[in-house]
Amino acid sequence: MHRRRQSGMTGTGWLVVLLIIGFFMMLVIKLAPVYMENYSVKTVLESLKEEPGITQKSAGEVREMIQRRLKVNGVYDMARDAIKIKKDGGVMNVEINYQVIKPMAGNVEVLITFSDSIRLVTN
Repeated sequence: MHRRRQSGMTGTGWLVVLLIIGFFMMLVIKLAPVYMENYSVKTVLESLKEEPGITQKSAGEVREMIQRRLKVNGVYDMARDAIKIKKDGGVMNVEINYQVIKPMAGNVEVLITFSDSIRLVTN
């Protein structure tokens, strides 16, 4: 007589699959807000293109404008020195470089580095 082989995953197999799914869900839950915040930073930079006379303003005025817009968009922890503004004639380069450290589990942390920039030219 032929014995039928049982097929399917064992309890241990299911546990491994659930652990892998759980790990990736934890990554999404912890890192999604960081990337949403970076999207807000990019949006603020892009909004500078629509600002009339932006290249005529001083670097301090532009920095204050950026910081106000970041706060309106829920970005509160942006360091002042993360925003670099360089003016050269009618061209203004604005860079925002920053890092975010997110604790994952125990003593494991994730470091994410962002670098966004925009070049504004007098019309």
